[in-house]
Amino acid sequence: MAENASGGDERFLERLPGELSRWESDGIITAEQSQAIRARYSASELAPKSYRARGRLVTGLSVIGSVLVGLGVILFLAANWDGIDRWPKLALILVAIVFAHGLGYYLRYHRGYIRVGSAMVLLACLIYGAGVHLVGQVYNVDVNDPRLMLFWFLGVFPLVYIVKSQPIQFLGVGLFLLAVGFRLPGWIDEVSRGEAVLGASFFLILGLLLLAVGRMKEEINVLRPYSEVFQLVGLITAFGAVFALTFKDIFDSFDKGLYIQGETGVEFRVLIAVAGALTLALVLATVWLHRRNEEGFTLNGIEGIAIAILLTAAYVVVTVDTGGEVFYAILFNALLAIALLGVLVSGYMRGRESWVNIGLAFISIDIFSRYFEYSWDLLDRSLIFVVAGVVLLVGGYLVERGRQMMLERIRTAGASR
Repeated sequence: MAENASGGDERFLERLPGELSRWESDGIITAEQSQAIRARYSASELAPKSYRARGRLVTGLSVIGSVLVGLGVILFLAANWDGIDRWPKLALILVAIVFAHGLGYYLRYHRGYIRVGSAMVLLACLIYGAGVHLVGQVYNVDVNDPRLMLFWFLGVFPLVYIVKSQPIQFLGVGLFLLAVGFRLPGWIDEVSRGEAVLGASFFLILGLLLLAVGRMKEEINVLRPYSEVFQLVGLITAFGAVFALTFKDIFDSFDKGLYIQGETGVEFRVLIAVAGALTLALVLATVWLHRRNEEGFTLNGIEGIAIAILLTAAYVVVTVDTGGEVFYAILFNALLAIALLGVLVSGYMRGRESWVNIGLAFISIDIFSRYFEYSWDLLDRSLIFVVAGVVLLVGGYLVERGRQMMLERIRTAGASR
């Protein structure tokens, strides 16, 4: 639970034991009431900050170790794959998966090594993914076949909710995006122009869907541990898609008539329709749940409106031909700027350092990209790199300075609550 708490929650929990002792000594609450409040939280949630920092270090080392071991196993199997018969290949993969899962279960649930045990489950997920692709080769399935990524996702996603581990959640949500991304070329295979617009709009819708799912989970106590990862991945995916749509070159087919020509697959049209409708339903459900839990429309409703606006833009750009390539580039540049400002404000008001960091990162990337997009053909190449270096150094200093000031305000606001 602690590893999924937001920054404000962590600071509150860090101060809670001392406050309870002080309230008890001052006679504000009784010893029984103090004990009842403590019982609402696990020991790890009430642990000191240094303890949680060591826990994050263990998580980081364990995840890196599991990834390295997984890569080693994958490389070993790939290097010796042709020299092993079919049934020993299948047995080897199955034994490796069962062993990693079994060891992870033992460490996590019997020995209490939650973080290391979760890392072993992550290793089992990586071996399973490698096994899916290697076994696919045994049966002459192309390595780029989208079904392989789908099978990997289906094998990992249940563990997102069984094992409360953020690295596994990131893997599961990432595999979802990869599974639909590998399938996307088949859905737009008959489209001769506008593939980039369709792809970017498609991932914008998926990013907003993940963000909406995460926001709704935040309003339901039992699902709150699974909220942060969905929101972060959805936010990054949506911003990446909007950023791609800010370049006028992506709309360069406008001067040839319809900038999207050809028919998309039925599955594609059904998926974006269902994803859009589900996103709107989740936004409304989140606003309703938030209003039920806390009176008022507040920031939650504003965020829902922002998601609805971006969702509308994703549909409009693939259906309305403005007759020129400039309009949509300007529109999405404006939307990106407003959305980034909104994320900074929301992150500040909610005490979410990760949102502030994502917003500032995309601001830096956008400034750098706009510089090269509009000045590359106007200046001498050597001068461009010199100026770019200066811009990056100065911009990096200013962004970091602003980031530190904003994060300090967040921490100060959290401490005062």
